Amino acid sequence: MNYIKNSINTMHKIFVCAIMLIFLLTSFAHASTEDESEFLKAAFSGNIEAIKQLLGKGVNVNYQNEMGFTALIVASQFGHADIVDQLLEKNADVTIKNAGDVTALTIAAKNGYADIVNMLLAKGADINAQTTDGITPLMLAIQKGHEAIVDTLLEKGADIHLQTQEKLTALIIAALEGRSAIVDKLLAKGAKIDVQASDNTTALYMAARNGHTAIVEALLAKNAPVDLIAVNNTTPLYVSAQNGHLDIVNALLAKGAKVDAKDENDATPLILASLMGHTEVVEALIKHGATVDHQANNGFTPLILAAQNGHVPVIEILLDSGAKINRQNDDGVTALMWAGLHDHADAVKLLLAKGADIKIKSKTGKTAVEIAKDPAIIELLQAAQ
Repeated sequence: MNYIKNSINTMHKIFVCAIMLIFLLTSFAHASTEDESEFLKAAFSGNIEAIKQLLGKGVNVNYQNEMGFTALIVASQFGHADIVDQLLEKNADVTIKNAGDVTALTIAAKNGYADIVNMLLAKGADINAQTTDGITPLMLAIQKGHEAIVDTLLEKGADIHLQTQEKLTALIIAALEGRSAIVDKLLAKGAKIDVQASDNTTALYMAARNGHTAIVEALLAKNAPVDLIAVNNTTPLYVSAQNGHLDIVNALLAKGAKVDAKDENDATPLILASLMGHTEVVEALIKHGATVDHQANNGFTPLILAAQNGHVPVIEILLDSGAKINRQNDDGVTALMWAGLHDHADAVKLLLAKGADIKIKSKTGKTAVEIAKDPAIIELLQAAQ
């Protein structure tokens, strides 16, 4: 069975700061003149006096090195507001992008320099400038949790509907990162709640997967679709059940989420919750009508998978809810065989007490006694024969 993996590694590939820093330190020597080299060095180190002197000597305020970095971009990256102010006084171009299509505003928003963001916007910086991956200043401020900058960008008219190359929106990013207050602001601005990223995940899916209950509730209050199919044919209920987020599971079920929605391997939320041992989630799903004996493509049932991992409380709930104790998977393996194979003595004891048939054979012709490896468990099984 394939289990869902994190579908999107959102922003970290956009700016690898260590690489950028190494480049800046090694590229000064490649400037076309010594003054230009010193100009970038001064912007990097925060040497305002050197900046003034070099500007007085006629250095091009918009000089770009081989990777497209200007003094304004460098100073904005490292938070040197006094240098940014000086460069803007000398009409530094706020629209210039480096080789990654990063502007001074982009990097200032990412690094949380609200004063620099305001300076750049006042000089006409493109509030919706996108990097080569489609990332905007607003998205980066959201991802890093710079709420004051988010407020500024929204007030100044940042486009909340733009998407990255992976089709992420500001709302999806906010939901992914658990930025509840920002989600509320985006919804108030009319953010679209049903937009799907390139893997079909939505803001609701991201919040449900990561356990952000308040965000899930806010999205559901706006009637976010609960059953949109995402990566690996999974739904918000599936991933919240898998990860044990009981409050979210209940909220989704209350909104009519399909309790037996199946992934690409025909596994249901109950199968995943049973596998992971999320007892309360298992109870909630069964209460809402989950099929206790549903078999995935390989024939595994919730009971067999609970037995595999020794989740005794889950085994009890499933059996009390009518799960068939002797059901076999495609290899003829039962819950008792699986518990014995994986050395879960307490699970073996419970299954025996509930009447598990010790004589059943797998497709290889072996019984639970013959499959077990642990001497203590073999003794338990032999005693039950």
